[in-house]
Amino acid sequence: MTPAADSCENKPYYLPLLLIISAASHFPFVLTGFGELDAARIGVSVIDMVKHGPEGAFINFYFSDVIPLYILYLKSFMKLTGQHFEYLPVIMNYTNAVFGTLTVIPAYILIKRLFKSPPVSFCSVLALIFAPAFYQSTTTGFPHLISFFFLLTSFCFYLTALDHDQIASSYLRMALACLFLTVSLLFKLDYILGAGTFISLLYIRKIKDRNKIISAFVIIILSGLFALIFRHLIIGPTGGVTSSSTGLSEWYNFFFPGPSSLFSLHYLERQVKPVIYAAGMITFFLGIAAFSYQLMKRNSDAIIFILLWTVLPTITWMILNGNNARHNMLSILPFLVIIVMTFFEKAPRYVLILTVMLILGNYFITSPSSSILRPSGNLIKSHALLKNRMIELHSKAGEIANIDEKQIAVLGYFSNPFTIYEILRTAPSYEAVKTGREDYKIKAGNKEYVILYIDRNASEAAIESMVGRYNLQDHVLVSVSHDLTFLQKRGLKVKNIGLIKVDL
Repeated sequence: MTPAADSCENKPYYLPLLLIISAASHFPFVLTGFGELDAARIGVSVIDMVKHGPEGAFINFYFSDVIPLYILYLKSFMKLTGQHFEYLPVIMNYTNAVFGTLTVIPAYILIKRLFKSPPVSFCSVLALIFAPAFYQSTTTGFPHLISFFFLLTSFCFYLTALDHDQIASSYLRMALACLFLTVSLLFKLDYILGAGTFISLLYIRKIKDRNKIISAFVIIILSGLFALIFRHLIIGPTGGVTSSSTGLSEWYNFFFPGPSSLFSLHYLERQVKPVIYAAGMITFFLGIAAFSYQLMKRNSDAIIFILLWTVLPTITWMILNGNNARHNMLSILPFLVIIVMTFFEKAPRYVLILTVMLILGNYFITSPSSSILRPSGNLIKSHALLKNRMIELHSKAGEIANIDEKQIAVLGYFSNPFTIYEILRTAPSYEAVKTGREDYKIKAGNKEYVILYIDRNASEAAIESMVGRYNLQDHVLVSVSHDLTFLQKRGLKVKNIGLIKVDL
């Protein structure tokens, strides 16, 4: 697809304007607490690593070996602040706001250089800024967004290497592409799923040079090896769930469903929804329509671009149990590009208006939501819901941490990481022992906390059985996810602090 020459003039204000729009739409809305439970898990792991080193009980509360550079960054920041752990969620969230804004730069450069159309690049990145999964990631803390920035930067350097005939200059850019891909993987190792894009760049540029073709595979392989080596150096030999055969086996059994689950309609619906909601309802279906149109036109550049960029990550996350919108953030940009390219081909003078209509369509078609699985294009109201949920989770967790009892048992699931964070950050010292997959015993001062993971749909019989199994008859029982009134009626000590309804 070759845009009309008279419509492809590069405006010097395109990139600065995108940066201003991105910063203005993200920074005022950055949260001050953890926006999701996985971020809280990371925060807990960081505190425990700073306090107890690589042998801490919470070292693998989240998968520290797939985000080693992020863990190192947060640990270093905490040591610089004198272990003021109350700053941890703010640091995580504002780091994402910074990288969310900076991502505009490689995204704009990559699309402009690849398809030689500044208007298409401008409108694609404008739509990306307001894509639900991307926007939500810029106000909460998680390393996917940071990894995305370095991945796009790697693509930019590799594309410029392909466009350079001078051997020394080309190899230097390839080395930088390898460096930035390695950094991307060290922030989130599963972004190796985006490596197929290197092959699509070769195809779109019609590269025949054998050395340049081989270079794509060399960069991918070397970056993967470097990431594994540096991961080991950063976290050490015992610091990861997926770093050993035993840990990897447990991870596989938990996240890969059996054939009966994989092909069930319920599982498929649950896994596909985050893909749709990540990009926005209108974006997803328009993307399919635009792809079908380019397929009928046999526009091989656009077809290869979207297939090699999106297919592997999208299918992988649709299979893995626990798919959510931020997992699919990697696939959003090519969807937007192919939509905007189609807009530009059919109505070049109105491409900006059509892009704004796309953003507004996502805004109005879905009701606001605080869910990380299904974020809404209705960004303003959704953010307010997310902020209220975050405040409530932190508030209830603080209330549990401050209960004036010696033995406290916390029964829950989504709220547990917040509770543990509040306990650890406020305790001068503590000792923790892992007693189950997500079950822990914490001694802080003269208090003992037993933290138990209870499935959100657990029956009263299952909860009562767990209470008996852990001998919690002398503990004060508390939960913000399950009604424990039935235990109180049986004569057990229950502290009622109110339930939180969370749309995961």
